[in-house]
Amino acid sequence: MKAELLVFAAGGPLRNNSFEENFGEIHGIYLLDSYKKHKIGRKMLEFALEELSTENYPKVGLWVLSSNENTIHFYKELGFSDTGIVKEGNLGEIITESFFTKEI
Repeated sequence: MKAELLVFAAGGPLRNNSFEENFGEIHGIYLLDSYKKHKIGRKMLEFALEELSTENYPKVGLWVLSSNENTIHFYKELGFSDTGIVKEGNLGEIITESFFTKEI
Protein backbone atom coordinates (compact mmCIF):
# COMPACT_ATOMS: atom_id res chain seq x y z
CA MET A 1 0.00 0.00 0.00
CA LYS A 2 1.31 3.43 -0.93
CA ALA A 3 0.71 6.31 1.49
CA GLU A 4 0.47 9.84 0.17
CA LEU A 5 0.45 13.10 2.13
CA LEU A 6 -2.50 15.12 0.87
CA VAL A 7 -2.45 18.20 3.11
CA PHE A 8 -0.19 19.53 5.86
CA ALA A 9 -0.32 22.52 8.21
CA ALA A 10 1.98 23.52 11.07
CA GLY A 11 2.24 26.54 13.34
CA GLY A 12 3.72 27.71 16.61
CA PRO A 13 5.91 30.49 17.97
CA LEU A 14 7.77 32.65 15.44
CA ARG A 15 11.14 31.08 14.78
CA ASN A 16 14.09 33.47 15.12
CA ASN A 17 11.85 36.21 16.49
CA SER A 18 13.73 39.51 16.26
CA PHE A 19 10.60 41.57 17.00
CA GLU A 20 9.75 42.99 20.40
CA GLU A 21 6.25 41.59 19.99
CA ASN A 22 4.86 38.13 20.65
CA PHE A 23 4.37 36.53 17.23
CA GLY A 24 2.95 33.20 16.19
CA GLU A 25 4.02 31.71 12.89
CA ILE A 26 2.40 29.60 10.23
CA HIS A 27 5.35 27.32 9.54
CA GLY A 28 3.76 25.79 6.48
CA ILE A 29 0.58 24.86 4.65
CA TYR A 30 0.90 22.42 1.79
CA LEU A 31 -1.67 20.83 -0.47
CA LEU A 32 -1.27 18.55 -3.45
CA ASP A 33 -2.19 20.42 -6.62
CA SER A 34 -5.31 18.27 -7.07
CA TYR A 35 -6.62 19.57 -3.71
CA LYS A 36 -6.16 23.25 -4.53
CA LYS A 37 -9.11 25.49 -5.49
CA HIS A 38 -11.47 23.66 -3.09
CA LYS A 39 -11.09 26.07 -0.13
CA ILE A 40 -9.16 23.43 1.83
CA GLY A 41 -6.12 25.73 2.20
CA ARG A 42 -8.36 28.53 3.45
CA LYS A 43 -9.94 26.24 6.06
CA MET A 44 -6.54 24.97 7.16
CA LEU A 45 -5.26 28.53 7.54
CA GLU A 46 -8.36 29.65 9.45
CA PHE A 47 -7.96 26.67 11.80
CA ALA A 48 -4.25 27.44 12.34
CA LEU A 49 -5.07 31.11 13.08
CA GLU A 50 -7.72 30.05 15.62
CA GLU A 51 -5.24 27.74 17.33
CA LEU A 52 -2.55 30.44 17.46
CA SER A 53 -5.11 32.89 18.84
CA THR A 54 -5.95 30.50 21.68
CA GLU A 55 -2.22 30.39 22.46
CA ASN A 56 -2.35 34.18 22.98
CA TYR A 57 -0.45 35.29 19.90
CA PRO A 58 -1.80 38.73 18.91
CA LYS A 59 0.01 38.61 15.56
CA VAL A 60 1.04 35.87 13.20
CA GLY A 61 3.69 35.85 10.52
CA LEU A 62 4.65 33.59 7.66
CA TRP A 63 7.28 33.34 4.95
CA VAL A 64 6.29 33.02 1.29
CA LEU A 65 8.47 32.39 -1.74
CA SER A 66 8.68 35.81 -3.37
CA SER A 67 8.12 34.24 -6.79
CA ASN A 68 4.90 32.47 -5.72
CA GLU A 69 2.36 35.04 -6.89
CA ASN A 70 -0.67 32.77 -6.38
CA THR A 71 0.19 32.14 -2.74
CA ILE A 72 0.97 35.81 -2.11
CA HIS A 73 -2.44 36.72 -3.54
CA PHE A 74 -4.06 34.04 -1.33
CA TYR A 75 -2.50 35.45 1.85
CA LYS A 76 -3.24 39.07 0.95
CA GLU A 77 -6.85 38.11 0.25
CA LEU A 78 -7.02 36.73 3.80
CA GLY A 79 -5.69 39.95 5.38
CA PHE A 80 -1.93 39.38 5.51
CA SER A 81 0.35 42.33 4.74
CA ASP A 82 3.79 42.25 3.14
CA THR A 83 6.29 43.69 5.63
CA GLY A 84 9.01 44.29 3.04
CA ILE A 85 11.30 41.93 4.99
CA VAL A 86 13.00 39.40 2.73
CA LYS A 87 15.53 36.65 3.19
CA GLU A 88 17.53 34.53 0.82
CA GLY A 89 18.42 30.89 1.16
CA ASN A 90 20.09 28.22 -0.87
CA LEU A 91 18.15 25.03 -1.50
CA GLY A 92 20.25 23.92 -4.44
CA GLU A 93 19.36 27.27 -5.98
CA ILE A 94 18.99 30.73 -4.48
CA ILE A 95 15.45 31.38 -3.22
CA THR A 96 13.98 34.60 -1.85
CA GLU A 97 11.19 34.65 0.70
CA SER A 98 8.99 37.55 1.84
CA PHE A 99 7.61 37.94 5.36
CA PHE A 100 3.87 38.62 5.77
CA THR A 101 1.98 39.39 9.00
CA LYS A 102 -1.57 39.63 10.25
CA GLU A 103 -3.18 40.66 13.53
CA ILE A 104 -5.43 37.96 14.94
